[in-house]
Amino acid sequence: MKIWMQGAFVVVVAAALCGASAQAQTDVALSGYRTITSSSSGSGTKQTPTDSEGGLFELRHIRNPIIGYEFEVSFNPANESYINPNATLSNNCYPTGPTGTPPTCQPLKVSGKATQFGVNWVFSKKIGNLRPFALGGIGLMITVPGSSPYSVNTVVRPDFIYGGGADWTFVPHFGFRVQVRGNMTKAPNLSDIYTSTTKYTQIYEPMAGIYYRF
Repeated sequence: MKIWMQGAFVVVVAAALCGASAQAQTDVALSGYRTITSSSSGSGTKQTPTDSEGGLFELRHIRNPIIGYEFEVSFNPANESYINPNATLSNNCYPTGPTGTPPTCQPLKVSGKATQFGVNWVFSKKIGNLRPFALGGIGLMITVPGSSPYSVNTVVRPDFIYGGGADWTFVPHFGFRVQVRGNMTKAPNLSDIYTSTTKYTQIYEPMAGIYYRF
């Protein structure tokens, strides 16, 4: 390798190392969000989730623009509505329902609470007091049903996580974080009366919060 090429390589590596140090950050964050969840149909069931509000905790470490990771935990109500979309008064619809079941012409509503655990890879770039970022990862969505006169189940599903946003440091160590996250997971079968649609649904979470940088 020619001397000038060796020198250029050293300069590039040194600049990258200095840039990585300037880009490094470790923080904890709390955010509030709104769920926007898509409905799904399949296996003789139409499943409609109820949108709700929730909270997210993040522990994040960024080494440089392409190496960053975080652990997240979120909580929100996860109520579901089930119905047979093909049921009519002339086709398997029972206004009072068979023994031990709700009326098949009316939705079966099941309350629930969802807890999500996730690990994400974070790409970011610090520009002054701003740090735009994108992330992707995997996790588990645990949905626990509330009390019901009908048989219900706790459901654990794999969850695929993606999203992006930006940090704004307004005073040393403290800043605002705004982001939109998406979760792709299979619809939970909380009820034994209706089978799950077995379809993947999208859960969008626009959110805002505050972080503390160590």
